[in-house]
Amino acid sequence: MSQIHLTWGNILKLRGDALVCPAHKHLIRGRGLSAQVYAQGGTELATQCDKQPECAVGEARLTNAYHLPVDYLLHTVTPQWSSGDQWGALAIGQLRHCYESVLRLAKERGLKCILFPALGAGTNRFPHSIAAHQALEVLNEHTTEFDQLTVCLHSPAALGEWKRIERRFFTV
Repeated sequence: MSQIHLTWGNILKLRGDALVCPAHKHLIRGRGLSAQVYAQGGTELATQCDKQPECAVGEARLTNAYHLPVDYLLHTVTPQWSSGDQWGALAIGQLRHCYESVLRLAKERGLKCILFPALGAGTNRFPHSIAAHQALEVLNEHTTEFDQLTVCLHSPAALGEWKRIERRFFTV
């Protein structure tokens, strides 16, 4: 049974079976972490992604990781946060679906150690408190299916917010 491990640092240096990569619907190089993944993955990654079908918001696709320290990439298209306006509930549901789709695909492929960034909380501007709550709720439902679920945040401040949410809502 897995515990969810929260940490901060460079996710591209961590080892696991798969790394979750925030994606563009056409699986082309995006901004933020996506740009870093494509830069390190090289032309082989771009070529494999070109052959993938379009990926809707909340869905996931699997590719090889090539020059990254994991075997696979699990690409998922994250929603844009729109400041909690009338579309906020839709975006939250889509963010949850990202985690569910990634975990379903990982389970189908027999992957056991998954590395997650803070999906939606980077260039798509979800507040960490909302992103953390949605992620931890979904991940906690699936801990028995994996050996390790790691969420790697980009800063100590983001890690602190995720740990605060974990203690408040998910610690017994």
